Amino acid sequence: MHRLFLLPRATRHRRRDLLHGIPVLALLLSLPLAGGCGRQLPTRPGDAAALSKAAVSERFVADGAVHLEGDIGPGTRYSLDRPANWNGDLVLYLHGYSNPAFPVALPDNGPIRDRLLAAGFAVAASSYSSNGYAVPEGVRESHQLRALFVSRVAKPQRTFLFGVSLGGLIGLMLAEKYPSQYDGALLVSGVVGGTPEEVKYIADIKVLFDWAFPTVPLGGLVTPIPVTDFNTQVVGPVVAAVSADPNKLGIINLVTRHPMPAANGQELVKSLLNVLGFQLQGAVDLQDRTHGHMFFDNEDYHYTGPLPPSLIDAINAGVARYSSTPDAEAWLAHYETPSGDLRIPVLTLHNQRDPVVPAFHEALLFDAVHAQGADAFLAQRQTDSYGHVNFTPDELVQNFLDLVHWVDTGVRPAP
Repeated sequence: MHRLFLLPRATRHRRRDLLHGIPVLALLLSLPLAGGCGRQLPTRPGDAAALSKAAVSERFVADGAVHLEGDIGPGTRYSLDRPANWNGDLVLYLHGYSNPAFPVALPDNGPIRDRLLAAGFAVAASSYSSNGYAVPEGVRESHQLRALFVSRVAKPQRTFLFGVSLGGLIGLMLAEKYPSQYDGALLVSGVVGGTPEEVKYIADIKVLFDWAFPTVPLGGLVTPIPVTDFNTQVVGPVVAAVSADPNKLGIINLVTRHPMPAANGQELVKSLLNVLGFQLQGAVDLQDRTHGHMFFDNEDYHYTGPLPPSLIDAINAGVARYSSTPDAEAWLAHYETPSGDLRIPVLTLHNQRDPVVPAFHEALLFDAVHAQGADAFLAQRQTDSYGHVNFTPDELVQNFLDLVHWVDTGVRPAP
């Protein structure tokens, strides 16, 4: 692929997000899954002393273009890029979920970064100081990037947020919390309806799957099996079980609180594999973040749907029950349930049949924004397509340019 911005760049600190860039199922079929990892102490946002001590490990300058990489505090890497034809604007790229078992590294956002640089925008990105559901770290350490860019490169005229997947939730939190410091946000396939509803989506499917297919040995909700070969340990057994009794997969989707998106049976099986893969990879990490306390609650929930009463009774009698603790619920709500209080333009983009972060998130965000009377600051787009962040770099950058045009002209983009 032709590179639009030519500067030498090291690649040893790059990693590809699990929930970004290519269809999630392909990644789940090829990457080892594991849960939980140690926590790094984050650097506080706005900590002038920490920013002044930020180490620069790589610096390239060519014909007015600048590329910097370095570290802020323990475990947080950053990259800063300014093109020679800089238009004065800065884009903060907020990456998605990363496997908790992998080393912390900068996002592999080259195709998007290079297109933004070619269009005249500077780009900054952070690794975050830990992987997994790193919303607190992502908010803190991404918020540092503008000050770091000012101290290391130049002061931008405007700063935009470009959040992908979990980075979409991080971008939404930054837009709500610091509207005077950012000028607009593009949120792609983001968890914009909130973490509590995403947890319900994943966990409901998991416990209902365990009820429907008890002979598939995947472990419990927060006691997943260690997975070293996703094809052998998960894909094979799950597909075999569903093929033997496909009606049960339909039953799961009829009674769960947030159904899996699918236009046909093949997509429904892919959605199931994506949900189970995400649960296997992320459940322990999420429980670590809630201090070992249960984050999911279905203790008193009555699963129901257009099924015979006897079957509904059997499901509710047989499904595993969990009771969340108040502190775990508070953590999920804080990171985050969106307030809907938008003060800057926010453009969202979603695949209608997203198996990992379903499009119901967009409806929840719309309701929250409407309740605040902030409709003028929200524009939402969805494509009739299957996949998570299933957009080309050109499509993503064009939507970003539409956001910038909105900020420039005050004309909200068409849905």
